[in-house]
Amino acid sequence: MIFRQTDVVHHIMKTERQTYRPRNLNTVLLGLVCLAFVVSGIFITHDGPMGWFATLFFGIGLLVSLIQLIPGSTELHLTKDGFETTSLFRKNMTRWTDVDSFKIGYLGPSKTVMFDYIDGHDKHAIGKLIAKWLSGSNGALPMTYGLKATELLQTMNEWKNKYGAQYRQ
Repeated sequence: MIFRQTDVVHHIMKTERQTYRPRNLNTVLLGLVCLAFVVSGIFITHDGPMGWFATLFFGIGLLVSLIQLIPGSTELHLTKDGFETTSLFRKNMTRWTDVDSFKIGYLGPSKTVMFDYIDGHDKHAIGKLIAKWLSGSNGALPMTYGLKATELLQTMNEWKNKYGAQYRQ
């Protein structure tokens, strides 16, 4: 079999970037629950402020659910430089060399991948202190992007071991 140079370059580039997205079914279900509470809130608005509060609160939840269904709004990108999370179109990049370790932890009732930064990492100092106090880790991925937490943990460790060690000084 003969490989053209572009095929080899494309294969290398493809393996140096991986994208994960959440399952749409969970987002749709959350949106439907929010919609049900919005409708319920509308029916009880004449009884006082609780109806308005429920309508507003779950209306925001419905809006967020709809935004998360838009392609590109919620993703995890793994590259040779690090991992980039996108949440509601807002991106945050973390370099592999800035991460000391990954582990499984909980955000509320949900199991996810947590991480700690290396000693000397000086960004997000207050946020890291608060996160460490609340969860025992400096940071966490907001979700598992359609994978089991253990699968995502293994993937994150493989990428960190492959690319994080290359750039350490």
